[in-house]
Amino acid sequence: MMGKAASLFNGAGRQSLISRVTPTGEQRDFLQMQWNALAKHLRVTLTEKSGLPVHTWLQGSYKYGTLIRPVHAEDEYDVDVGVYFEWRDSSMGKTAHELRAMVQCEVLAYQATCTDILKVEAPPKERCSRAIYSSRFHIDLPVYHFEPRKGKRRLACLSGEWEESDAKAFHLWFKQAFDADNRELVRRLVRYLKAWVSIVFQNAPAARPSSIFLTVLVAQAFESVRWKYWGVPADDDALIAVVKRMFGRLSESPLVACPIDKRENLNRIPLDAWSAFMIRLRCLRDAVERAEQAMDEINAALAWSEAFSFLMPIPSVASVEFLEEGSISPLLPVPDIDIEIMTPSGRKAARSHRNSIPSVSIGSALHLAIARPSELPDHATVEWLVRYADVGISGAAVLGEREIGVRATTKKMVMQRVGLHQISSVIRVNGRVYATRNVQVLVLNKGEEQSASLPKLEDIRCMIKRKLNLI
Repeated sequence: MMGKAASLFNGAGRQSLISRVTPTGEQRDFLQMQWNALAKHLRVTLTEKSGLPVHTWLQGSYKYGTLIRPVHAEDEYDVDVGVYFEWRDSSMGKTAHELRAMVQCEVLAYQATCTDILKVEAPPKERCSRAIYSSRFHIDLPVYHFEPRKGKRRLACLSGEWEESDAKAFHLWFKQAFDADNRELVRRLVRYLKAWVSIVFQNAPAARPSSIFLTVLVAQAFESVRWKYWGVPADDDALIAVVKRMFGRLSESPLVACPIDKRENLNRIPLDAWSAFMIRLRCLRDAVERAEQAMDEINAALAWSEAFSFLMPIPSVASVEFLEEGSISPLLPVPDIDIEIMTPSGRKAARSHRNSIPSVSIGSALHLAIARPSELPDHATVEWLVRYADVGISGAAVLGEREIGVRATTKKMVMQRVGLHQISSVIRVNGRVYATRNVQVLVLNKGEEQSASLPKLEDIRCMIKRKLNLI
């Protein structure tokens, strides 16, 4: 049985959550070209200067297939390339300090020949060197000693310490945990939760969980619930089960042991930030429960948008009016949206529009306002969600915008990207959706003419369960 919002998560339509957060083939090829060039340079120069065999190995999110696009303008792609120095005889070896210094020196030397690198972080991080590129990504370079007879790997830390760490063993654990179909599902689940993290932890960086922490939690949660399903479950159903299982587990204990070395706790969130993490996880649990109880796709999509904000696609409708079961009157008539177009030169267009607009040139400013704002209920919150069309590898492009506030009845924005975008106004009272309206905006290059009319969207009514008044 398919979940109520399954097609919006992983469907074949123009927009899905997985397509919005997953890098395109072109973006992955660009990243691969860059890390291959740096890895080749390091293998050649470090082998020559150290007198030891040196290998590189791609690891982290790129290797696991869980890499996501940058969500905000300040976000970057994160690529991890391990640098492995091989020796057997301890008399031939190097100290952790020596390895880290050699790698940092060669990354700085490579920067002088690579115009795409903006800077190399100095001093380097405790567990890696980092090269930051101009096209919204960075490459982290953890450094290891590899002992081939024992097959052991240890991480060189900037402090001079060695840490037992085996990225290859962890990758093998992940690959062997599930069959191919379920493994692809788990990869998508990890991507969804990494996207959620990018949305809700933007202002709480100390509470932000690591990718490896999320990966292990998701894999183990799915392993504990997959017996409920015949075959591979729908993405939204699986995510509901996984989030509820994760919340239950972490409510009992914050410990997440590494599956390779049970002595290592993958939870690196500081104790004073743990409550901030759990508050956000509880809100996610509440949202997935509302999605689970939703009566149809649009209700489920709006519940999921509480967690994923502008990343979550919603069905292509002009407006949604909500009625309680057994009622013939809507909770709130869908408000109209008045729209004024300002040209790139700052001049106001000849006339304003209501609920829809013609195509606009890139650089145009839009002023949106809810008509008759006095009709909104007291303390109603208005959420403005802007879902942008596809984005490229470079530049400051973002996937969307979100503004929310009590009676936030106006929105101003400048259309800086070509494409068909969507602006949604969602009205809630006490957290419950009362109405929503969507406006399509086609942005064209200057001088370009619209080749075809936009599809006409329909107004729909949705039934919701009656809210009980508990005494």
